[in-house]
Amino acid sequence: MLAFASCGSKPATEAGSTSAPAKGKTAVPPPGAIPVEKRALVKFADGTLDEYTISDYDPSDVTLIGQNRYSASGGLMDQVEFTYQEEKQVLTVKMTKDEENRLKSRIVYQYNEKNQLAKETVVNKAGKAVSSNEYAYNNGGNVASRAILNGNNVKLAETVYTYNGTLVVASETKDGQGKPISSSQNEYDRDGNLVSQVLRNAAGNVSRRITTVWQNGKEIENTQISGDGKVQLKITNEYGNTGELLKKTVENYQGNSVQVMEFEYEFRTDRGRT
Repeated sequence: MLAFASCGSKPATEAGSTSAPAKGKTAVPPPGAIPVEKRALVKFADGTLDEYTISDYDPSDVTLIGQNRYSASGGLMDQVEFTYQEEKQVLTVKMTKDEENRLKSRIVYQYNEKNQLAKETVVNKAGKAVSSNEYAYNNGGNVASRAILNGNNVKLAETVYTYNGTLVVASETKDGQGKPISSSQNEYDRDGNLVSQVLRNAAGNVSRRITTVWQNGKEIENTQISGDGKVQLKITNEYGNTGELLKKTVENYQGNSVQVMEFEYEFRTDRGRT
C-alpha cells in the first residue's frame, strides 16, 4: 500500500525514472504495518519543487540498497549505493556516483569484534582516504569518544562523551594538540528525550542553545538560538498514523529562507528492520 505524505506536479514513476513523484493522498495503513520511506521531496516556501530523492530496497522492503536524487525537472543529480555484510547485517560501503555513473566518493565502515562501528573512512574517487572518524566505547557499549583524522591518519580533533546511564549529559571537543574547541551540556525529560542542549565555545561562552519539544515520543519542534538570544533556526515535524515522518519544515532565520521536506511511504508487514 502506498501512502503519499506529499505531492508533486508530475506523474509518479518507479525508482530510476526521471519524472517527479505524483500527487497523492495519505492512505490508512493496515494494522501492524511498518512504514518504508520511498520518496523524499524538497520544496521551497511557496510549495514549488526543488529536488527529490527516490529510495530503493531489497525485495522484502527491509534493507535500503540505493537512493537516486533528481532535480525538479527530473534530471538525475547523483546516486548512492549501499553495500552490506550479510552475515552480520551491517553497512560496509556507501558509494556516491554522479549523474553519469562516475564515482564521486565512498564511505567505508569498519567494525570491532563486538560488531560496533569502529571506523568510517571517506575515500575520494582516486581511492585515497580523505578523512575518517574513529569510535571508542565504554563498558556499557555506548560511544565514549569520537576522533576525527585527516587522510594521513593524523588526529585533528576528538570528542569525549559523559553519560548518565545511557544518556549523554555532556561532551567536550579538543583539537589534536589537546586544546579545547567546544563543549555541550544536555538535559532530558522523564522519558529520556533530549529537551535542552547548551553549546559553548573554547572560552566557555554560550555559542548556541537548542531546545526540543516532544509529543508522544516524537520530536515535533527544534529551535536553535544563538548565544546572544536570537533565533537562528526552527525545525517543525509532522507525523502520520504509524509514527512516520510526513513533513519537516526548516525555517532559517539567518538566511531568511524556508525549506519544506515531505515524505512518501509504502507499508509492509513486520519482516525485520529497515
